[in-house]
Amino acid sequence: MLVNWKVEYCSSPPPDKQPPDYYIQGQPYWFFRYFKEAHQVDVADIHSFPWLEHWEKERLRFYVWQTLRVLPRLRGYDLILSHGMQSGVALSLLRRFFPIKAKHIVFDIGAFNSAAESGGALRLMQFASRSIDGIIYHTSRQREYYEKYFPWLVDQSAFIKFGTDADLFCRQQSAPAGEEASYILCVGYARRDWETLYRAFGLLQEKQGHRVKLRLVGHPGFHAEDPEVESLPVLPLPELIREIRGALFCVLPLKSFLYSFGQMTLLQQMALGKAVVAARVPSMTDYVREGCDALLYEPGDAEDLCRRLEQLLTDEKGREEMGRRAADSILNRWNERHMAEEIEQYMKECMRK
Repeated sequence: MLVNWKVEYCSSPPPDKQPPDYYIQGQPYWFFRYFKEAHQVDVADIHSFPWLEHWEKERLRFYVWQTLRVLPRLRGYDLILSHGMQSGVALSLLRRFFPIKAKHIVFDIGAFNSAAESGGALRLMQFASRSIDGIIYHTSRQREYYEKYFPWLVDQSAFIKFGTDADLFCRQQSAPAGEEASYILCVGYARRDWETLYRAFGLLQEKQGHRVKLRLVGHPGFHAEDPEVESLPVLPLPELIREIRGALFCVLPLKSFLYSFGQMTLLQQMALGKAVVAARVPSMTDYVREGCDALLYEPGDAEDLCRRLEQLLTDEKGREEMGRRAADSILNRWNERHMAEEIEQYMKECMRK
């Protein structure tokens, strides 16, 4: 499995990481621990030389050295999984020119190249993708993009909903003892619609009787002039969980793109029993029952977002009930076990072709 992030290779679970971010030799990696059949899985991350890492990530935008590292062993594999096309491009190109017996399945998180509709990057992806044996995607509307620009992949692709680690998050729902929630929490930095969030929070402050803070986690370089807005850096996992548990509720202000992003943040917060206000964008609508386990607002509409924030702020009972339903949704639907079952079945189907 080629993953487009760095993995800690260790002998025991690190306290500050969740399963995708570490690999214990001899134990099943990440969602493989839920597979009915045991598989030998080698995990290759994007570690390389610092200068090369930077160049691949910032300039080339896909990882070559990662594939070169496993090249001598390719003949020994039955199946290669690439998580993200950044980790799949080099292998896909190799398979266009050289016979490699191992099947190749890509978890297409970013719709190849952020769902580009023109340019050299799109043409490169179209050329490389013709060697791919299967596509897994986590946002149902990505199919529209494949139908238009990658029609040869439609019949061999599968929409499999992402799932979070229910075992890790759902057992930690209670707020920290002795602390009274007084803030709305927003986690993340990439593709967040900060302008709409700030305008909505300003509108909320103008309303009589609303004294609440907005706490931002992971918004780099941000210095708030408003004393009611607090900014924290990216936090280790235990501290992040503590921040989520201590919040009144969470807000996820996203921009609209036709690919997967923000789902891990959404599902972790739901698993921790929090009501979430999220933008009604393609990557969110597959994962919530609006008004039941989360609230959605029209992307870019600060007044609509303000109304949703005020709704949760003023209705404590409704907010808490929505949080309980959110946690139930993770336990019963959007968890790694269910995701793994679908992935395993899809892998078997691909291997039979």
